[in-house]
Amino acid sequence: MGSRPALALLDILRGEGVDRVFGNPGTTELPFLAALSETEDAPEYVLGVHEGAVVSMADGYARGTGRPAFVSLHIAAGLANGLIGLLNARRSRTPLVVTAGQQDRRHLQQDPMLAGDLTGLAAPVVKAAYDIRHAHDLPLALRRAFALAVRPPAGPVFLSLPMDLLAEDTEIEVPARTPAPAQGPAPGLERAALLLGDAARPAIVAGDGVGREDALGALVRTAEACGATVHHQPMSDGLNFPTTHPLYAGMLPPRHDGIRSALAAYDTVLIAGTHAFTPHHYTPGPALPPGLTVVQLDSDPDEIGRNFPADAGLVGALGPSLHRLATLLADRVPEHTAKSRLQRAGERHAVDRDRAEAAARAAYSPAPLAPWAAAHAVAAGLPPGAVVVEEAITVGLLLRRMVRLERPGSYTHTVGGGLGWGIGAAVGRALAEPGRPVVAVLGDGGTLFGLQGLWSAARQAVPVLFVVMGNGAYRTLQDTYEAMGGKGVCPGTDLGQLDFTRAAGFFGVDAVRAESAAHLRELVRGAGHLRGPLLVDVPLRA
Repeated sequence: MGSRPALALLDILRGEGVDRVFGNPGTTELPFLAALSETEDAPEYVLGVHEGAVVSMADGYARGTGRPAFVSLHIAAGLANGLIGLLNARRSRTPLVVTAGQQDRRHLQQDPMLAGDLTGLAAPVVKAAYDIRHAHDLPLALRRAFALAVRPPAGPVFLSLPMDLLAEDTEIEVPARTPAPAQGPAPGLERAALLLGDAARPAIVAGDGVGREDALGALVRTAEACGATVHHQPMSDGLNFPTTHPLYAGMLPPRHDGIRSALAAYDTVLIAGTHAFTPHHYTPGPALPPGLTVVQLDSDPDEIGRNFPADAGLVGALGPSLHRLATLLADRVPEHTAKSRLQRAGERHAVDRDRAEAAARAAYSPAPLAPWAAAHAVAAGLPPGAVVVEEAITVGLLLRRMVRLERPGSYTHTVGGGLGWGIGAAVGRALAEPGRPVVAVLGDGGTLFGLQGLWSAARQAVPVLFVVMGNGAYRTLQDTYEAMGGKGVCPGTDLGQLDFTRAAGFFGVDAVRAESAAHLRELVRGAGHLRGPLLVDVPLRA
């Protein structure tokens, strides 16, 4: 049975599990909006007042639901505003299906107002871009887009939809959805077990693929089976190993020299679901120390051997592969050996954690706060089951060392680098998991990029605690400038002290200023009792 194009679009969205549309509309989206208004069981339209916030909300929603989120943007200008969010989603491997309305095809050759090369604009930051020219191509392209968005490596897929195409009075067939086949365990796990099982000093790098594929429990089994010390990948986007576990040794630094130094203590490493050790600052030399035996496991075959050679390269679903590897290791590594390694690692790591805790507590004071104290106050105040959405740059690095988290999905970041993601992502995450407290830890610079997301937070009445760390500068630039030997004041990096409580009030969000580290801790502790958004302005010492 056929459907009009706009109604066929809604049929496919329902079939793909889409219950919300994140968008900012214009004239070219009116046929789609009309279909939404005519359909009783249509997805809810979540309005954002800037496309950066729209895409960020969809990003957070997709991560919280585990399904592709659907985004509707307006023509070339709206797509251009959303490109930063799409870049973040591509680098963080968040599955999105994104559409933008194109001008009416009947006058495209006349260069009408707002028209543009939409697929050319989107192509560098998405997995694929489709220019839909005929109504009968729309259903097939949409099905293909949803399938491609989740296929490793996951990411955003874009479709350009001409305004008049969606309004056509024609019947088109909607193809049935074909469920994607589940990926199984990787071949070659026996060799991987041999290499890891014979190691005297094994280690594991927990990549973001572990969190994305819900394989955290399987990685814990694998680590415990051989007593391997575990590091998060550099600037990890999520929680891929419990930070409370005795084997956990913290995040690797985002520089090749730092990674090389940290991994020099080991003779064999399992690198699971990690995107090629993407560095931030250049340092000479490779990421891995010489002589290190490398076992690399990923669901994306392009990652194997991408930036470093692997003695064993394995391709398969991370959860099933790691569970199988844990079983093989348990048969190969004596139980007393694995337990002895776990105990020794736990003792070392406990000393490091206690030292960091003591230093942070000693820095507690009235506002303005020391960054260490602010990070500790947030970590110490987190209510049970909380989700941390972090875009705090310098304070975020400290927060990673302080948080004690175990539940999958409880830490969210974007390695994409496009500022302004945090507010929208927190709103989307709260919509996806309404029973979990959401604490967004934001830098003042990033907050300025994404302020419009507060409008959606107020409109949706999401119970999100927005914690804005105000150091009055692009601090990470100033720190890097000094490290590079820069002289004097780095130009263009001073923001001055800003009152974010006033900005929150403009958008209808309640706000308060943290008076001390203890006050901040108590505000965070109350995040689980919020009935709407609350912004906390945290003045930091220079």
